[in-house]
Amino acid sequence: MKRSLLPTSVFAAGSRCRSGLIILFLCCLPLLLTGCLGTQSLPWGSEEDLKIALSDIELQEIKALETIFLLKLRVANPNDTATEIRSIKCELKINGELFASGISDERQGLPPFGTISVPVVVYTSKFAIVGSVIEILQKDVQQYGSKPEEPLNYELTGQLNLGQDGKEVFPYEVAGKIVLNR
Repeated sequence: MKRSLLPTSVFAAGSRCRSGLIILFLCCLPLLLTGCLGTQSLPWGSEEDLKIALSDIELQEIKALETIFLLKLRVANPNDTATEIRSIKCELKINGELFASGISDERQGLPPFGTISVPVVVYTSKFAIVGSVIEILQKDVQQYGSKPEEPLNYELTGQLNLGQDGKEVFPYEVAGKIVLNR
């Protein structure tokens, strides 16, 4: 008598096969869902905002009616994905008054977990500088006599345009103090 290698019940073999496929499907489900999400972030993970800081101010040129400064902004990416900075706009206020504004179209790649320095040329009128300096000196003399000690408060506001086309807008606002070496 020949013995068959097939199970005695075709239905029992089919149910074991189906349960194995179901277990395989359930194990692969998270991978399938991750693949379907594409570039969107997962609901349990969130990306942090870019960090922006004023790292330097340089006087570039003094003209008849305006003064040109170069601001250097430090942009830090605390995320594990790279992005591209397409352009940056900024306004600098000193002691609450608009001091200078400008825009830069210098493209730079921002690596994951990296930082870059972005130069932005800003312009201010002679009248804004003269008025600010006189106001600061008068305030210092009134409060401290001839020895000025109070730092300048600044606010830097604007927006970064990110991505290849620059359509992703990231607004920012940074505040701090500038201590002048007098």
